Amino acid sequence: MTLEQVAIAAEIDDAASVRMSQYQRGVHTPRFNIAQNLAKALDVPVEYFYSPDDQTAELLLRWHALPKAKRGQLLKSLDESL
Repeated sequence: MTLEQVAIAAEIDDAASVRMSQYQRGVHTPRFNIAQNLAKALDVPVEYFYSPDDQTAELLLRWHALPKAKRGQLLKSLDESL
C-alpha cells in the first residue's frame, strides 16, 4: 500500500500523504485513535506501533495472526512452562 492508500484506509483525510510521511519519519506521533485506525488498515495490533524492539514486534504480529483458540492453547502452554 502507498502512504496515501494507508491514510485513506485509516480515515486520515487532510493532507494525508504529508501526515503519513511525518508519522513514518517520526516527525509527529499520531494520536492513539489514529494509531488504532492505522493498525486496522494495516491489519496489525495497535501495540505493534509501541513495541520496544523488533523481537517484541514480531511476537505481536505472530500473536495477532493466531486464531483465538490457538492463543488460549499457547497461553496455557506458557503457564505450564513457567
